[in-house]
Amino acid sequence: MNGGTVIIGMGNPLLSDDGVGSVVAHAVAQRLMHRTNLSLVELHTGGIRLMEAMVGYRWAVVVDAMVSGAPPGTVHRFDPHDFVTTKNTFSSHDTDFATAWDLGRMAGVALPEQVAFWGIEGREFDLFGETLSGEVAAAVSESVDLIVEQIAAWQGAA
Repeated sequence: MNGGTVIIGMGNPLLSDDGVGSVVAHAVAQRLMHRTNLSLVELHTGGIRLMEAMVGYRWAVVVDAMVSGAPPGTVHRFDPHDFVTTKNTFSSHDTDFATAWDLGRMAGVALPEQVAFWGIEGREFDLFGETLSGEVAAAVSESVDLIVEQIAAWQGAA
């Protein structure tokens, strides 16, 4: 365990609001670039790959777009235990995050002490484009502030 923090931006930056995870992750990394032991990772899939991206870090932040029925731009925070399964397990060679996390723990993989998932409610996921919808773009600053506060709280408690 290197004691550092990994910020993982999820989603497809070519599908409008689905790219908000990468936008927020890059903005957080830019804000905290003066800190050592801070890594930025972009992923387009979850499950095993997401769990593997966290290996060796003390803290992990995952940012992704989501669809829950809340108004677009709404920011949500989740913990790993909040996930039971996902609807995006299309491959028989992968699994959902909750299962991957449990398997990693059982196998003795060096997973983070603390993980926070941040979801930004999206509006547009079906159109190709690198521009976020207005509500989602407006939520980027709030998301960055909340995530920076989360990281500072973890590091201050250490």
